[in-house]
Amino acid sequence: MPKSKPFRVAVEGATCDGRTLERQHIVQMAQRFNPTVYGARVNLEHLRGYSPNSDFRAYGDVISVKAEEITEEPLKGKMGLYVQVDATDDLVALKKSRQKIYHSIEVHPSFADTGEAYLMGLACTDSPASLGTEMMEFCAKNSVNPLSSRKHDQACFFTAAVESTMEFEDEQPPQDEGKNFFARIKALLGGTQQQFSQQNGENREAIEAIAESQGKLLDSTTQLSAAVKGKADATELESLRKDFKALEEKLKGQDAEQYNQRPAATGGDGQSTQHLADC
Repeated sequence: MPKSKPFRVAVEGATCDGRTLERQHIVQMAQRFNPTVYGARVNLEHLRGYSPNSDFRAYGDVISVKAEEITEEPLKGKMGLYVQVDATDDLVALKKSRQKIYHSIEVHPSFADTGEAYLMGLACTDSPASLGTEMMEFCAKNSVNPLSSRKHDQACFFTAAVESTMEFEDEQPPQDEGKNFFARIKALLGGTQQQFSQQNGENREAIEAIAESQGKLLDSTTQLSAAVKGKADATELESLRKDFKALEEKLKGQDAEQYNQRPAATGGDGQSTQHLADC
């Protein structure tokens, strides 16, 4: 959410509902404010609605408080209370449209029994009449304070609304974010470059050793395969030679024992006893 620049919301001596905002109150609020202890929210007219959709919902949070002596007239020498607000988009829209330009703070003079003042909340209003000097004087003179229901605690008091300008800090340009991102990545790489190089070198040496070992294994396997193949071929050839020799001897024996000479041709048909002469 957009953050405002510090702006003044109260001045010492301001009229309150029957009480006066003292210098020590401002100093104590600046010294003691801690959002993690108790957060001061921004609202309208010191009214705190229960629904987030209500016009009286929260419009942001006070994120820092400081006390600073005023150097310009007519308030020169008085202590001023300055706050910085983390605003919602709705509050930004209100300020841009010049709505709710007056501010009033809620002060607890002895927060949590510390005996010191604490900032409880910040209200925005359009009309000083609702939270202005006359309203505070009216509240002080009446036994029933019409603003009592708006307080965190009956010990709290509101300061009269003062006009102040809420300006917002410029958002960081996108190109700056890109540069910052690049710088972070560059720093990260620079910090790990040496380690990466060392690891990369170790990996290269390991890969080379594995490759050399696998090369030797491949050569040995090839030689063994060739030797086995040569031996197998010689054995197979010898076996074939023996088989052929045995077959040859067998066939020779069969010719000698069973061979009959074919008789000479006579020119007959094999049935007639007459023979034809070849003239």
